[in-house]
Amino acid sequence: MKEQLALLIKLQEFDRQLNQFREEEKLLPERLNMAQQPLERAKETLAKLKSALDQVTKERKEKEQALQSAEEKITKLKGRLTELKTNKEYQTHLHEIESSNAEKGKIEEELLVAMDRADAVKKEVGAQEKVVVEEEKKFRSEKEALEGALTSRSESMKGVEKERAALSEKIEKNILAEYKRLSATQRGLAVVALKGNICTGCHFSLPPQLVAEVRKGEKVLGCTYCHRILYVAPT
Repeated sequence: MKEQLALLIKLQEFDRQLNQFREEEKLLPERLNMAQQPLERAKETLAKLKSALDQVTKERKEKEQALQSAEEKITKLKGRLTELKTNKEYQTHLHEIESSNAEKGKIEEELLVAMDRADAVKKEVGAQEKVVVEEEKKFRSEKEALEGALTSRSESMKGVEKERAALSEKIEKNILAEYKRLSATQRGLAVVALKGNICTGCHFSLPPQLVAEVRKGEKVLGCTYCHRILYVAPT
């Protein structure tokens, strides 16, 4: 039975490796999502900056149109000066021209502010575009690394599966069935070491007679409490 126990221990190690690989496969989408977060944040920031640039560009165009309208108004007002007949009308018209010039000056100042803001935001957009490019490179690199590592592991796991299948053929059917049942109910830990008189699966002290029989290695025996298959831990 010592040979059967040795085979079970090896089988459990194969299953541990395969289960670990399956867990890594399940975690890949989550890991890729985490790796992509900096890129998504960079894209979000870029989108906000582009929206701000669109808004300030719109404001700039509105100010340019307002300035054009103000200049056209002043031109028309100046053109009407020769048509005025009384001094009062002339002075009133000059005052209107003066007010229009003041309004034009105000619009020009606002236009300069809008132009400066547009230039500043445009620079921010350019800088953030570079950040996005760098984050895309980082994400692609990390994605390739994660997927590459998993592909490499997948190839090695194929070898493990073949070895496991061959190993299973050497284990007695009733013992293999019990191993499978325990693996399913004991979170993959069907075979555990006996250290002194302690089961390392449930950490309870076992009866002396059971401990002695396990040490003999003549039978495949289970823990009194957790029922896991026991073997003697090497000293």
